[in-house]
Amino acid sequence: MRILGRTLRASDLSERRVLISLGIDPVKGLRVPRSENPFAVARVLRRLAREGDDMKYLRTIAKKNKTPEPRPSPEMDVPAEFPDAVAAE
Repeated sequence: MRILGRTLRASDLSERRVLISLGIDPVKGLRVPRSENPFAVARVLRRLAREGDDMKYLRTIAKKNKTPEPRPSPEMDVPAEFPDAVAAE
């Protein structure tokens, strides 16, 4: 993470992806307010980009909450029977 005054800009692709996932334009960068320390914010973003324990923990939680895909019907190979009215035509 490059720190230019109060503006943080991504220095590699992983940090760029974190900014994009937060909805921040990576070209303009993240403008840190005066009430926050830009170095502390850069450390948090770098930690997220490097997939530390925080990201692993969040990914395990996301896997637990993921709904399973519905299984296909076991009768997919059997052709459907048509009613007599449709078959008479």
